Amino acid sequence: MNSFSLTLVENGKSLYTIIVSGNAGKSDLKAAEVLQQYIREMSGVLIPVKDDSNSESPFEILLGSTQRTSRSNFEGVINDGFIIETLGNKLQISGKEKGTLYGVYTFLEKYLGCRKYTSDYKFIPKKELILIPAISDLQNPQFKFRSLHYYDAETDQEYLDWHKLNRIEDQWGLWGHTFFKLLSPSEYFDTHPEYFSLVHGRRKAMQLCLTNPDVLKIVGDNLQKLMLNEPDMQIWSVSQNDNTGACECDNCSLLNNKFQSYQGSLLSFVNKLAERFPDKTISTMAYTFSRKPPVGIKPLKNVNILFSTIDINRAKPVQDDPRSELFRKEHEAWYNLGSNIIVWDYVVQFSNYFSPFPNLHTLKPNLNYISSFNPAGLFIQGSVEVPGELAGLRTYILAKLLWDPQTDTEAIKEEFLDAYYGKASNHVKEYLNLIHQNAGKSWKRMDIYDNPVTPFNTYLKKSNLRNYLEILERASEVVRNEQHLYKRVQIISLPLHFAILQQAKFYGIDDYGVFSLDGKKWLVNQDIRDRLEKFIALLKQYGIKQLNESGLTPDQYQSEWEEIFKFGPDLHKALHKPVKLITANQNDFSGKGPETLVDGTAGAKDFQFNWLGWYGDNMEVLIDLQELTKISRVRMSFPENQRFYTFLPVSILIEVSDDGKKFRQVAVMNIPGPVESAQESIRTFDLDFRKTKTRYVKVTAVNQPSLPEWRFRTDRKSWIMTDEVMIY
Repeated sequence: MNSFSLTLVENGKSLYTIIVSGNAGKSDLKAAEVLQQYIREMSGVLIPVKDDSNSESPFEILLGSTQRTSRSNFEGVINDGFIIETLGNKLQISGKEKGTLYGVYTFLEKYLGCRKYTSDYKFIPKKELILIPAISDLQNPQFKFRSLHYYDAETDQEYLDWHKLNRIEDQWGLWGHTFFKLLSPSEYFDTHPEYFSLVHGRRKAMQLCLTNPDVLKIVGDNLQKLMLNEPDMQIWSVSQNDNTGACECDNCSLLNNKFQSYQGSLLSFVNKLAERFPDKTISTMAYTFSRKPPVGIKPLKNVNILFSTIDINRAKPVQDDPRSELFRKEHEAWYNLGSNIIVWDYVVQFSNYFSPFPNLHTLKPNLNYISSFNPAGLFIQGSVEVPGELAGLRTYILAKLLWDPQTDTEAIKEEFLDAYYGKASNHVKEYLNLIHQNAGKSWKRMDIYDNPVTPFNTYLKKSNLRNYLEILERASEVVRNEQHLYKRVQIISLPLHFAILQQAKFYGIDDYGVFSLDGKKWLVNQDIRDRLEKFIALLKQYGIKQLNESGLTPDQYQSEWEEIFKFGPDLHKALHKPVKLITANQNDFSGKGPETLVDGTAGAKDFQFNWLGWYGDNMEVLIDLQELTKISRVRMSFPENQRFYTFLPVSILIEVSDDGKKFRQVAVMNIPGPVESAQESIRTFDLDFRKTKTRYVKVTAVNQPSLPEWRFRTDRKSWIMTDEVMIY
């Protein structure tokens, strides 16, 4: 048995000195400061830091590239990699770029037992004796770029360095959707509309015309100015706007047709910029309409492709999910064109940061699938503005995977939960295991823009929500007297309360809904009002200021609820009457099924629930009032959210019948438009007619025949949605 060990600290003393180069950079000096600080916090002993101009001693901790650092094993170190090794009585930690600092944090964690679980919780063991075994530990990252766009990783520099992560602004001069940052429509569109995309025969300020030589020159000149201001920045994004509207002019279409993808014009443009700036990396996106790889053209070596996974199903690992077949085909084809690829992945529900999103089981399989193609890096996007649902755990697991995709995530998860929740950890594990098991039983898709109502009959059905909360209530009880642990259990419970609240809107006047009926009157259920008050109070108590990507605040969320409480359900004549869908709706937006249209519950701007949707088809429904009934008005509401291809109908037609066979028209409304708008809205239309006595009411809403030019895509159609057919 190898009993070799170095004694760094014993009985309040240390023989060791930390040695850095006399020319050490900021990162290596920081490494020395960190190692000195943590050993002092562990043992009370302050190990001095000296540079290598001092006389050599037998007991030294050599950090970075000192005059007496051994280079014998250093050839294998690349990128941010490092080597930790014992050489006689000396300990050596040295790396490339920030590798020495990363090596120190790895040494503290792996060999001294320190942990950095979240930005506000770390563990430092207390030791009078610090022994280390013989070490020869060389580590290199698989990915050169490792960015985790999550609250802890972006707000706490120590968390970033401890987990060996990169921040975008440390390497990128420009990031993201940048066309209009490089050529502004406010500056050029009025005088030079030809610089912008031709869409349906008209120039529109949506994207750039990439075959216009003036556009190439202006973008290049503006890039050059930016590069001169930030000469240390290596990567510069030249990428499409977060919109549709690719240019359809003859020259752009010629390239796109030739290379069988929008990347034909985009890559041709970006390659020319890369030639102009050979010492920089020009990055462009493969995102939505540009994700399809081209045929016959390749990115130059200094062109980076930022490949997006935005539309994959999050319920199943991507490699095994038949619904991700097209994604896999396109993803894998890009690697035949070049290896300078960074994958942009998404791991939270952006429409609701505090909604249950059981995707932990997909994190490692998805990252392993991506890593098998050896991309240059990953950018993983979470809830950066606030620490959302399971943020601490998810960030910790992903940080470990970004450095080493083969990390044992189950062991990491167990360790985190035990440390973070203490005596409550077994209950938290029980909850997490149960919700993931329940989610795994469903074949339903899980999307980053979902809502907790979508799985109302699977893993978030009423009985499951009760079970989850009972488990976490037991967790709360065992740590009620330990405030820091009690707070953490309350925070992990918040998404379940949010789910109950959102589903209460969906259930309306039915069981578990926000309202109950008392004869012909409605009442607000006190349980829902109380739950809302508690939810808002906890958000404010724990400093949670934002509930989704769009910036919804707790106060705004509460105001939405106050409007619901104020106006209540609509108790119209078609309430709970039989409904037949003559044209079937799409499953993407299916609500409660046909009864959604007569349940008395209005939809909200979040159209993921309580709306029925028709994709490219007209809406045609038949309502049976079950007896001859006097009516004179039909009221309907339709959402408009052009970003998601949701528009108002062209027209609405109302027909009535006594026998369900012979119908006569009683009202028609033509709706002008559509008009280009970035605003989300809900429009309500009243169709009034002469009072008539009838039993059957047929409603037809005519869909847009094609998408308008500013949202046109050949692979998309228009949605129309409605929440209720109110008959008076």
